[in-house]
Amino acid sequence: MRLTTTRIIELVVAVSVVVISVVSLFVAVEQSRVQRQTLEASVLPVIQYGSGNYVYERDEWVMTLNFTNTGIGPAELRHLKMSWNGEEIRDTSVFLSQCCVPESVPPEERLSFIHNAFRERQMAFLFDSVEGRFFAPQESVDYITFRQPDATSQPVGHQIWLSLDRVRHQLEIDACYCSVFEDCWMARFPAQTRERVDMCPVRD
Repeated sequence: MRLTTTRIIELVVAVSVVVISVVSLFVAVEQSRVQRQTLEASVLPVIQYGSGNYVYERDEWVMTLNFTNTGIGPAELRHLKMSWNGEEIRDTSVFLSQCCVPESVPPEERLSFIHNAFRERQMAFLFDSVEGRFFAPQESVDYITFRQPDATSQPVGHQIWLSLDRVRHQLEIDACYCSVFEDCWMARFPAQTRERVDMCPVRD
């Protein structure tokens, strides 16, 4: 059966409509993808870790471990793991007994040495919550603050502070955080690596 001119035109128009519809759908999908990428980039968080031992504004020796959101969007820090010598730090006193007690103290007395130092007010730590916290863009939080004890009236605390000041550079930090779009990253310090993850680890 031969097609008439009118029938051919109708077929061409129909095919054209289908092609245009497919192209329009592709363009809409691509625009949606680009818009989402643009939105994600506009709220991208970047959590950074840092430490120091001196506050210039107050002319004071203060050891700090801090986290800062240097990105342009809010971040929720969902998981934090601190390690030393390949072992996770779960108890501050245990960690200090391993890293910062004079070698003259027997191993079985190291933990009680630290407990006594706290009890006798030879030193004091200030902690601020960061795990589960939302960081606004450019917000910085001191996770740990440790003022240098007086060398005369607090000699034990002073020596522990000096030891910890050397050890703090050996700390390994894993920080997992997410954006408002539930995009998550695992950042590791001091390696300064950052990788996308499906979700942050959940503590036992």
